[in-house]
This record gives sequence, structure tokens and C-alpha cells, in this order.
Amino acid sequence: MTELADINLDFLPDNPDGVYLVGGTVRDLLAGHPPADIDLVVNGDIAHAARQIAEKTGGRIIDLGKKGFNVLRVASPNTTIDITPLDHPSIEANLLQRDFTINAMAYDVKARRLVDCTGGLADMQQKMIRMVSPSVFENDPARLVRAYRMAAVFHFSISAKTQDTIGSYRHLVGTVAGERVWVELIKIFNTADSTPTIMSMADSGLLTAIFPELQPAIGCTQNRHHQFDVFDHSLRAYEKLETLLAGFGNRFPDLAAIAKQADLSGHAAMLKYGALLHDVGKPATRQVDNNGRVRFPGHAGKSADIAARISRRLRLSKKQRDVSDAIIRHHIRTLFLFLSSENGSLGRRGIIRFFNRCGDLTLPIIVHTMADIMAKGKVLQDRDNGFISFCDRLINVYIDYKNRQATLPPLISGHDLISVFGLSPSPRFKQILKQVDERRLSGELATRDQALAWVSTTLISKVRGRRSDDRSRNSEP
Repeated sequence: MTELADINLDFLPDNPDGVYLVGGTVRDLLAGHPPADIDLVVNGDIAHAARQIAEKTGGRIIDLGKKGFNVLRVASPNTTIDITPLDHPSIEANLLQRDFTINAMAYDVKARRLVDCTGGLADMQQKMIRMVSPSVFENDPARLVRAYRMAAVFHFSISAKTQDTIGSYRHLVGTVAGERVWVELIKIFNTADSTPTIMSMADSGLLTAIFPELQPAIGCTQNRHHQFDVFDHSLRAYEKLETLLAGFGNRFPDLAAIAKQADLSGHAAMLKYGALLHDVGKPATRQVDNNGRVRFPGHAGKSADIAARISRRLRLSKKQRDVSDAIIRHHIRTLFLFLSSENGSLGRRGIIRFFNRCGDLTLPIIVHTMADIMAKGKVLQDRDNGFISFCDRLINVYIDYKNRQATLPPLISGHDLISVFGLSPSPRFKQILKQVDERRLSGELATRDQALAWVSTTLISKVRGRRSDDRSRNSEP
């Protein structure tokens, strides 16, 4: 208890009778972590307490209260202190209304003692998330997701009874505002080893309650190359993706700077979100041909469209929606490159075109597709191993591409098209310059003269083609 006994409480009112540190503040102090902010419950006039605290800390008072719920915040240069009234007969009664036992502890400032009527300290020592009572989920269904968020962030387990209760009340998550659900989900996605948490959410049924669009994926069998149904494959893709992200620096040590530039770690949460939903459109596109082969034509686009609706429901930001859409919509493009490579039709320019199309999300998309392929079965087949090796090579090409992009200036500009070829500014400029740049980045064109010669040849060829078409039309009866 030294973590609590030794805390500096000089900011508190001179008479601390009826003043309690509560909730996450107590939990964090017991865990040995400085709390991000301080929560107080005061048995008495909270406005008077707030004024005294503001005077001692040099803070300002902000009224955060809503109808029927009083909260005063003292925002000081060093910390934030939230003050609520003790609106129950005792502090114990107050704690019994809280969500989980590790959040249901208080510290009586005057008596210098821990108030723990739910067994929160023991649960902290056992690294356990346990509900205070089953009614906590009825009172606020957002706690259904919060339980898993806390388990992921603190690396705790959820008690069996709490998990069973979550399963019984999982349907209530549909009544929670989308943005509240997303706040909890993205904190889960942002932890480095959240796979066990996601698996537990799937076991309790909460995952499909949050994403009912995934329900048809359960039992949706795939082709002979896939060992798992669409739902289990998606969960495994999440797991493989997390493993790839954790070991990326060791696997590609030369890619550290480019990975940082592409903000690969910053995209981790949206990559995991994309892994869960990348095949959500497969059940709707599933077809079986006359030979019994299962196909999913257009499933990437369908999955992206469904995911877009989910993203709007959960109130993702525009940037988050754009990133997840690009990852899901383009997640099989890397596979198409591999197939072209296998049949000998993939040139360096085609790879550069892929890089240009995917832009800053090229690296996240490649990593996503690697996880997708690695999740097809318990053991990778030879062709799958070939694809992973292809991705390793593709990433090395990407390194060279990014270096060229950063160090080599454009060979020609729109001014050259005007002054050398007498062209008038038009949308065609962008297309010509883009084609020149693709050839520059692929190494086909290295100098301005080469670029001008290529444009000249291309323009002459197109002019001749148009003249030939005109003569053919004029000769028709």
C-alpha cells in the first residue's frame, strides 16, 4: 500500500474529511503507474472543494456536468482533477455501482486506507477483469467492449463468469453509439498483442454482435486452397498480421526508414480492422461452378463496400475510412502481381504502376496480403511460400522505388511538352508525365533526352494511328 500512502496530496482541500481517490486513479497507483489524471469523490460541496484545489494548483474550474450528473474539472498545468459528489449513502455503495472490481476501489484520504468492498486488489494481483455485478452491462452496454479493452491494455484475463455474462448481454452492444464502441475497439487494435482478446470476443459472440456482417462468414467454406471457413480465416489473418508487424524490423532491417516514412506502425490499428473485414463480402459473392470449384468474384470490392457501411456506423474519421477502404479494396492486387510473375508477364513497369496506384499505403497493403496468404492453412503450401518469397522481393523493389523517388528529380515537365512539342495544356499532360515517371522509376528512362525521345516517339505513333483511323473512316461507303 506504499504507492497510495506515499502519494503527494498537497493539492487537496485542507480538510480532507469525506474526500476519496477513486476508480482508475487508485488502480493505476496500485499498479505502480502515475495516473494520467485524478478522480475524486467528495462527500460535501464539490464547488468549494474545486475552488480550494484550483487555488492550490493554479488551475481553472470547468463544469463538465450534465443533467443529473455533476462533475467539476480542475485543469492545472501539471494534472487534471475530476470531482464528483458522493451521491450514495456511503463510499462502499458508490463503488458497488462501478463496472469492474479493479475500478471499484477508493482511497480514504483522511483515514489513509484503501476501501475495497469488491475484491479489486485481489483481482489486480491475479490480473483478472471481473464485473462488479451482472447489472453493470445493462446499465451501460459499452462496458461489454470495455472489458475486452481493459484486458488487452493491461494484459489481464476476463473471468469466466464475466465472459459468460457478456455473451448473454452481447445483443445490447447494438444500442451503444457507434463512436463509443469504436473508442474501445481502436484501443484494442493499438495494442501489440491483441489476438487473444479478439479470439475471446469471438468466443463470447460479442465480435459478431459488433460486426453482424461477419455472421454469414461463419461456416462459409472456401476453395480447396483454404483450410478454414471465411470467419476463422479472418481471425487467423488478424493473428498473422500482428505477428508480421511485431517482427517487421527483424525481417526487413533495411526498411526501417521507409517503414517509418510509410507510418507502418501508425497504420497497425487500421490494418487489423482491415484484416477482420477484408473478406466480409465473400458470402455474398460465393459461387460454385459446374466442377464444384468455389469462387468469390469481385469479393474485394464487395468487402470494401460493406466495410465502408460499418465504418460509417462506427463513426470512423475520414482518414480512417480511406485507409481501411484502400487496404480492403486492394488487398488482392499483390496476389495478381504474383500470378503475373509466375506466368512471366510481370515487368518492372507493372510493379511501379502498382506502387503508384497504392501510393503511401503500398507497404501496409503488401503486409496485409502476406498475412492473408499465411492464414490460409495451418501449414503453408509450396505456392503460398512462393508468394511470401515474392512479397519479400517486392518489398526490396519498393525500397529501390522509394529511393529513386526521393533522389531522382522528374526528367521532364509540362513546360517541356509545351516548348518542345507545342502541346497545349490539357488533362493529357498528366497522363504523359505519369507514363514518363513510371519509366524513370523502373529504370527504363534515365535522362531528359531519353524522356523527350520517348515522348516524341509515342506522340508520333499516336498521331499516325489517328490518321490511319481517319483514312479508314473516310474510305467507308
